Amino acid sequence: MFGGNPTAVVREAHVLNDDEMRKIAREMNLSESVFLLPSEAADVRLRFFTPPGDEIKFCGHATVGALHTIATEQMYGVGASGRQRLTVETNAGVLTTDLDFAAGGAPGLILDCPAIDLVPAPCELEDVVSALGIKPDQVDWNKPLMLEKTNNYLYLASPDLAALKQIDLDVRGAVEFAQADRIVVFCVMTCQTFDADNHVHARGYAPLVGVPEDPFTGSMQGGLAAYLHVNEMITPDVGMVGSEQGHFIGRPGAVQIEITETEPQFRARMHANARSVFETEMTLP
Repeated sequence: MFGGNPTAVVREAHVLNDDEMRKIAREMNLSESVFLLPSEAADVRLRFFTPPGDEIKFCGHATVGALHTIATEQMYGVGASGRQRLTVETNAGVLTTDLDFAAGGAPGLILDCPAIDLVPAPCELEDVVSALGIKPDQVDWNKPLMLEKTNNYLYLASPDLAALKQIDLDVRGAVEFAQADRIVVFCVMTCQTFDADNHVHARGYAPLVGVPEDPFTGSMQGGLAAYLHVNEMITPDVGMVGSEQGHFIGRPGAVQIEITETEPQFRARMHANARSVFETEMTLP
């Protein structure tokens, strides 16, 4: 508790219109709220809204929260034993997820990362660094700036934890830069970690959608694993990448990213867990 990234899971959201979903997300004032709806393409449909009212294609930690709610409340035909598969429709495509009750206690949550399309960025690293207010010694200039096109996230590297900690985002400059190409998240990472069992520590900034810094960004984990692989920041035999985030803002969290395929397309699954904090009812006027 008091770590990772909190989300609000709204059940029976089919009775809400888009404006009501946006207002609920603003009222919850978390980086994202997730709404559960019926789906014709999968077992359940998820929609994600930020406090300013932006609907985003996919949110990893909110999907984890939704899966935890579905599992613990035994919704959509889910039982409470073994390992069960659930398909999830998002605006980033239909994802396959697994709810693992085998260990007892809170279920393990495993989900496909949306299609990962990591390419060299169409902009210059120097321009991004300047716009975000990052100092030159806080960047690893030997690693490239890359764009993950499915989510429109930019990735760059920092030399170590000390440098990463010192980044003080210029929010206005970041928003102005992001607006031109609708960059949703800037991910800055280093292979130096707090936990020696992990492979990467990252910070995720999403100022364009009203989140100056995200405690934990599940949606950037697939692209993050691809960045590490493509740039040889992990060895080829690493099949499970330990990723941590949130320590510098007092919300530490971690997941495992399973690399399931590297050629012809990089594919990954995220292994995570969650816990319920409280449940309430909201009455709309």
